[in-house]
Amino acid sequence: MNSKQTGLYGLLLVIMAGSGWFLFRQETGLPLETTSTTGPDAFVKGMDLMVMNEQGQLGYRLMARRMTHYPSDERFLLDNPDIQIVRDNGDTWFIKSERGETTEDADIIWLLGAVDIKRPQTASSSAVHIVTSDLQVRPEQELAETEQAAIITADQLRIEGIGIKADFSNETMELRSSVRGSYNGAS
Repeated sequence: MNSKQTGLYGLLLVIMAGSGWFLFRQETGLPLETTSTTGPDAFVKGMDLMVMNEQGQLGYRLMARRMTHYPSDERFLLDNPDIQIVRDNGDTWFIKSERGETTEDADIIWLLGAVDIKRPQTASSSAVHIVTSDLQVRPEQELAETEQAAIITADQLRIEGIGIKADFSNETMELRSSVRGSYNGAS
């Protein structure tokens, strides 16, 4: 090996060492990306969750315009949630709200703000409409509950009260206090 080749190899060695040092300095100088401990880590647009019952039939369906997950407390925020609770006989209760929250398992859903609940007319029952706010729904148990004012209307019946517990499985509504009602315009 002549002195020219030795010098060339030495120069290449110096360039490689310098490049490695330069790259090492560049990588260590970059800030590391981190996930916020309080902010969201995921979101879904057009969420549509269908939960089957033990017989393999649709038990309930939860839809939302947007769902955002917060890992710090395993909470999901829902924009315009829409819940459909399907009874064994096929009757369906439709529950809508402005916004909501749910747990990781979606076994409890808090509907916040104005809440609208409807059950269309069936072969054996008239249509039912309930207006309330801040409703807690347990869709697997077919239950809903609030401490807020509620208005129930069906055919010519109108009932108002404070606090309601709705059991969709047997279609009973329990108003807790300040209950007033009218039937066919008569009090």
